[in-house]
Amino acid sequence: MKKFGVLVFMVLFVVFNSFSQQKKYISYTVKAGETMKSIAKDNNMKQKDLLRLNPDVAKKPKANTVIIIPNRAFVEGVADSEGLHTVQRKETLFSIAQKYGVTVEAIKKVNNLTGDYLSTGRIIRIPDASEVEEMVVEEEIDPNAIMHLVVKDDTVYNITKKYSITEEELYGMNPALEDGLKLGMNLKVGEKEDERELEELNLFVDEVTNKPLNVLLMLPYKLKSFDFEDEEFEWDNRLLNIVTDFHSGTLIAVDSLRAQGMNVSLDVVDTENSAGKVSTIANSYDFDEVDAIVGPLFMNKAKQVSKTLNDVPVIAPIYSKSQASVSDNNLIKVAPNKELLEAKIEEHLVDTYTNEKVIIVGDNSSATAIRINRVKELLSTHDSIGEITVIKPIGGYIAKDRFIEVIDTIQKKNWVILLSEDNIVTNDAVNNLGTLPLENREIQMFAPQKGNNYKDVMNEHLARLNFTYASTEFNNVTSSAYANFQGMYRKKYHVRPSDYAKRGFDVMYDTLLRLSIGEDFNEGATLGVSERVLTKFDYKKRLFGSTENKGIYLLQYQSDLSLIELN
Repeated sequence: MKKFGVLVFMVLFVVFNSFSQQKKYISYTVKAGETMKSIAKDNNMKQKDLLRLNPDVAKKPKANTVIIIPNRAFVEGVADSEGLHTVQRKETLFSIAQKYGVTVEAIKKVNNLTGDYLSTGRIIRIPDASEVEEMVVEEEIDPNAIMHLVVKDDTVYNITKKYSITEEELYGMNPALEDGLKLGMNLKVGEKEDERELEELNLFVDEVTNKPLNVLLMLPYKLKSFDFEDEEFEWDNRLLNIVTDFHSGTLIAVDSLRAQGMNVSLDVVDTENSAGKVSTIANSYDFDEVDAIVGPLFMNKAKQVSKTLNDVPVIAPIYSKSQASVSDNNLIKVAPNKELLEAKIEEHLVDTYTNEKVIIVGDNSSATAIRINRVKELLSTHDSIGEITVIKPIGGYIAKDRFIEVIDTIQKKNWVILLSEDNIVTNDAVNNLGTLPLENREIQMFAPQKGNNYKDVMNEHLARLNFTYASTEFNNVTSSAYANFQGMYRKKYHVRPSDYAKRGFDVMYDTLLRLSIGEDFNEGATLGVSERVLTKFDYKKRLFGSTENKGIYLLQYQSDLSLIELN
């Protein structure tokens, strides 16, 4: 009898132990004096992850509150005995439905889901076979169709731009649009055979989730130091305007995303542009719940923070000449390196060359000589390339007659590649070539970027030359994003936004969306290319180094002085 009792006990122990191992999360009753932070520490997890499992529980819950915590005895496997599934990283409704042999519609129905996003760690119920059989799919959807769910702020324009289709094609695939675009509409935007082309575009898909986010904004307000020689700014009395404009743009981003349902908390601290103040903040602020830091504004301070806080993403928003030498693993450089501008225009020249006469305008500096040799070498890969003419200043300037002598009036097509950053050389090239009669000649001008050396030239001359250049920023005044931001900003602040306000909006808006959709910023940064009001974000992680933005625009002046982006 005694042996029988022992046997029964062992069987029950195995059964209950097996049952407990099937559940990834178990209930836990809070004891007096415990907080979510202390419970998270006891379970080797971050407080923010525990709060995500228990979104309705305060940071200091009352004693006897029942919460969900990870089961240390959990063994990965099928859904537990209660038919529950814990969403894993990168899992989707479709992959979960395939795993359990049910439909997406069935999972959404038994869990009262309205959208398609599932946050990592969420526990959902898997319907059993009888429930699936009772469900009737109300509308047949073409299995070969690519669908788009209409969300807040969607417009016909931005949908057609996202999927590279025309308005006529969108309306043709969706007759219901004749009654207007409505929130929640499921629109057909293409066929699966076109999906590979869409994926190759690698576009980031904006999606607001209810995932709680905490972001810290670090900016210099009470300036104690004016050591700015490393930064590419005209540091004068405009400095405080730059800081406040950037901050105002970030607030518009937060307001916009909160209005769309995002759960975001923003805290702001003043760095005073002081290394001592930054050190104090880094060592005293509670970063346990911080998902990302936007700032500090200057690279040397951003580097200081990233080295102190190894596991928090530090978003450096402003370009610095020294940024190429900074490679901390958790540092995110929003401003692309200047070398990418040269690479962009060089790639365009090589790809589009069709027997034009090439004239390179340079100066006598060693840096320009390196650029000239590189462009000549790249263009020489074309068998049809003729002699490349190089013009440099004589006596400090380039006379108009020297341009007239080398311009081809027989074949008529001329490429002028301006590689000098000298103000006088730039003025001579643009003003002389931009005023030449074009009846017997075609002249197009190219440059790696439009820097301060162009501040005294006329845009009318650039337009006549179809001036083409690479840029890290583009004010696309025809885009819905630009119009929406302008409207929100003027409504709140009663002034037009500066480019620094736009940059503040772009950095904060894009950062929050990538944090919201990804497991963390590192994953969010891999989810594709995005374009905001002024900035393109195309993040790439360097091996054992920082994450860098490769987003560059290729822009061209049109005859009406407008700018367009070239593909």
